[in-house]
Amino acid sequence: MHQSWKLIRLAANHPVAAFTCGTRPGAAEIDRYLREQALTEQAARLSAVWVVEDTNANALNDALVGFFSLSPVSVRLSPLLMERIGVHAPYLSIGGWLLGKMGVAVQHQGHGLGAPLVASAIAQARALRDTTAGPLLVVDPKNEQLMHWYLGLDFGFKRLAPTDPRSLRLAMKL
Repeated sequence: MHQSWKLIRLAANHPVAAFTCGTRPGAAEIDRYLREQALTEQAARLSAVWVVEDTNANALNDALVGFFSLSPVSVRLSPLLMERIGVHAPYLSIGGWLLGKMGVAVQHQGHGLGAPLVASAIAQARALRDTTAGPLLVVDPKNEQLMHWYLGLDFGFKRLAPTDPRSLRLAMKL
């Protein structure tokens, strides 16, 4: 990431009201989450939200570059899943981390920030794994285009149900 950018936990003083992902499909949902739900969910310990802050921003409204959320998730184990992901356990399901909402401010889109945000989410999930457990990072792409984007990042995401065209859920071993 850029030298003047830092990754920190979302706080009440962040200018979320000014953040927008633009007008692309799904952007309004991402904006609404950050503005209306993120702090409440974080306070209730339902998710943790990290923001990328530009410490050299000329205006407070330009300070937030992007964000992502992580939440605990439980994944039902199957022989296929254990083979695909390389996680073996004598349980019906195992815990991990869901990379939930993620957004990049419209003025920073098209500059390759998505992959570094996902890499940061992976690093945070690994840190959580090291302190609490949870060997998987899961993502639920909203459409096939996003699914292929995540797969193309080459972080090790794999489809959990590759033969089910309705299931776009991806996971990777942390």
